[in-house]
Amino acid sequence: MAGNDIRNIALVGHGRSGKTTLAEAILFAAKVVSRQGTVGDQNTVSDFTDDERERGHSIDAALLHAPWKGKDINITDAPGYPDFVGQALRGLDAADCAVIVIHAYDGVLLNTRRLFHAAGERGIPRIVVVNRCDSDNIDLGKLGKALDDLCGTAGKAATVPDAFGPAVKRIRSVFGDAAPNLKQAFVESAVEADDALMEKYLEAGEVSDEDLHRAIPLALASGTLVPIFHTVADKGIGVPELLDFLAEYGPSPVGRVIQDADGNEITCTADGPLRALCFKVMFERQAGRIAFLRVFSGSIRSGDTAVLARTEELVKIGHPARFQGSAKTEISQAGIGEIVALPKVDNLAIGDTLHAPGSPVKLRALPLPKPMVGLAVQPKARGDETKLARELERITGADPCLESERVAATNELVVRGLSTLHLDIALKRMHRNGVDVDTSIPKVAYRETINGKADGHYRHKKQTGGAGQFGEVYLKVEPLPRGAPDPLDYVDEVVGGAIPRQFIPAIEKGIRQKMAEGVVAGYPVVDVRVRVYDGKYHDVDSKEIAFIIAGRNAFADAIQKARPVLLEPVVNAEIEIPSRFMGDITSDLNTRRARISGMDSAGDTQIIKVAVPLAEMQTYSTQLRSITAGEGSFHMEFSHYDVVPGNVAQAVIAKAEKKKHPEE
Repeated sequence: MAGNDIRNIALVGHGRSGKTTLAEAILFAAKVVSRQGTVGDQNTVSDFTDDERERGHSIDAALLHAPWKGKDINITDAPGYPDFVGQALRGLDAADCAVIVIHAYDGVLLNTRRLFHAAGERGIPRIVVVNRCDSDNIDLGKLGKALDDLCGTAGKAATVPDAFGPAVKRIRSVFGDAAPNLKQAFVESAVEADDALMEKYLEAGEVSDEDLHRAIPLALASGTLVPIFHTVADKGIGVPELLDFLAEYGPSPVGRVIQDADGNEITCTADGPLRALCFKVMFERQAGRIAFLRVFSGSIRSGDTAVLARTEELVKIGHPARFQGSAKTEISQAGIGEIVALPKVDNLAIGDTLHAPGSPVKLRALPLPKPMVGLAVQPKARGDETKLARELERITGADPCLESERVAATNELVVRGLSTLHLDIALKRMHRNGVDVDTSIPKVAYRETINGKADGHYRHKKQTGGAGQFGEVYLKVEPLPRGAPDPLDYVDEVVGGAIPRQFIPAIEKGIRQKMAEGVVAGYPVVDVRVRVYDGKYHDVDSKEIAFIIAGRNAFADAIQKARPVLLEPVVNAEIEIPSRFMGDITSDLNTRRARISGMDSAGDTQIIKVAVPLAEMQTYSTQLRSITAGEGSFHMEFSHYDVVPGNVAQAVIAKAEKKKHPEE
């Protein structure tokens, strides 16, 4: 299909708003399915995995497509819960228009606002759909204020129901005779994007249908117009009107201006070189790894060769396909604006760019929330380490906000996600694939450093009847500024041959060994300058191992005298909650040694910004969900290391001592 006839939309919003039901209603209205499925009956096209059907909500972004009045509408049905927001954000990267779905009773919830602004950051038009208008006890005043807070002056009704609540029967367009004031408001926002048309409207008091038809796409693109539609998706009410608008005014992929990773603008053309972004990866038992790409420019054909921008390796295109939920149809090619799935492209990851040979480019992919909620994992069955590594590669490859790493400081394999629910889903999927693990709260990766200066000395002498060992080292330690690029600044100040030159590196080697092991609590030592200034050697017994040992112990001696302290990772967290939970949340944060750095509000939502030790946030997602009945969300990112308070440090050190001497 020609690029001008393609519409790419992402259905995003909070959980329970009915995005999947709306997607199903679109497929039914377009006669793609003969019967409209429901989430309750576990038979929707979007939610096809066992986890989604069991839980009754989306976990992965699903790809759908529906024809409507000569246009092909590609739909990304994104999960709504903030635990899986990475999939929704990457779905927006592949879309030309965001359709933000809101529950008429619940109103604008936290993830709704987050995704609305994320679409704005990506520069794509936004359309709001108020769904479930047949709900009981809808507070129209509260709903209207929430929409005003979300959309500002750009939000204008495009359709309205004949009633709210169970009595709703049909949806009316504001261009009908029943709502002249709503039509006028819509037109005024539409013409605002065109100065000449605005002047013409102010003079004449009206615009022609032709002028309005030209103005609406401009207003959508500029953000001066955010159309608001109303639907009862499970009954199909209001869905055709939404589809009519998308077909008529939805942005075309042809001529869209995007950015590369350096911020340079690129105009998308059908006959230009291939430029495609990988926004989703999934695994099938038979097909293996499948990468989904949005073609922004040019085309992909079976048999073509493309270049993976990240590694500059050549990729052979074979068996491209199109997906409708879990159903796959092979295609020979995909042009501008199309969504294409490529099987068995093992190195293609979410956020990667494919480009034509000779036309290098790396497309911009906005950063995602950093996964900070972790679990330490180890296989239950001995010998399953390889299976575990393979399965972790699969689940982290398919979810852009899941990651795993072996933490050197604690020697733990840690899986990180956005919440405990996020991790729980990942572990259950591993279980379905035959990999079971034991889990625990990860150890905090503390560090050790010093607050003062001190001298250190050690004399290593060993005589066992054969060749002996001898080395003596004098050194000084002093603190470096926090966060130094190299944890050790090693300075050789030995003069007069007190220590032969060949043994100076051995002393540094011993010091670095001891730094990695820790001195006071078994955690790595950082931000230290060591000056080696004197020592002694023996012509026969001095050798490298002797000065390694002497360096280790002289360093440990100095550290113990230099007011050692523990450092802990501190994160910056943003917590979004309904206003009514403010007191409970701030009280809880005070028990977690949090320092509130700022507060903001957006409608009824309070946004609390805090700096808080990571050790206090290991199980916070569960507590936040409990306090706010699931309405609160948070995200955090690493900030810096700071000194652990004395009472906390004593407990950490005592625990380390007990581990070293369990008999005590």
